[in-house]
Amino acid sequence: MNSNKFMDVNPQKRGEGMMGDEMPMEGMSRPSRLGKLKDMCAKCYPRTAYGWLATLVGAVLVWYLLVSLSILPSLTFPLVDGGKWQAVFLSNGQVYFGHLHELNSDYVDLTNIYYLNVTGQAQSTSPNAQQQISLVKMGNELYAPEDMMNIPKSQIVHWENMQANSPVVQAIAAAVTQAQQRAAAPAANAPTAQQPAAAPAATAPAK
Repeated sequence: MNSNKFMDVNPQKRGEGMMGDEMPMEGMSRPSRLGKLKDMCAKCYPRTAYGWLATLVGAVLVWYLLVSLSILPSLTFPLVDGGKWQAVFLSNGQVYFGHLHELNSDYVDLTNIYYLNVTGQAQSTSPNAQQQISLVKMGNELYAPEDMMNIPKSQIVHWENMQANSPVVQAIAAAVTQAQQRAAAPAANAPTAQQPAAAPAATAPAK
């Protein structure tokens, strides 16, 4: 009989042969993730002075964008939490509340500004005087300023983030709600369009 018609059907040997084909040769290892990362970095590595300059400019632009979005702190001002209200204490003793944002290396701007107004007996020197303090929204003054203030950093003694349960934050929230209700009231109370008057009934001429 022809021996070519017979084949080795030993499962153990076939399994060993298949595993042997799949296993890497001794002394060789598959490339690791760290090796692939090194290869990618080597391809992106600048090789000329122009490449270094472009990389530096790109890094500065990315850093400036992240600082503008208040994601990273700048070199001259701490990072401000844009989701909270800030209390800004100035060197002249005035305190303002609002949203603080760094404008440049010398100035910050404050928006949505409120401040405390002391009236009545609170200005008296008497120790028994009762304080009358109210929260005032910037923009209602006689000279009608805009609701934005540029403040030199050199005039800021310190600033703080206010918590949500702060009485000032709660008063601001109540003032914002009242302002929204007053703005919606005229639209709700606006008179509707008048219906056209009915034509007078025709009368028969007198005989």
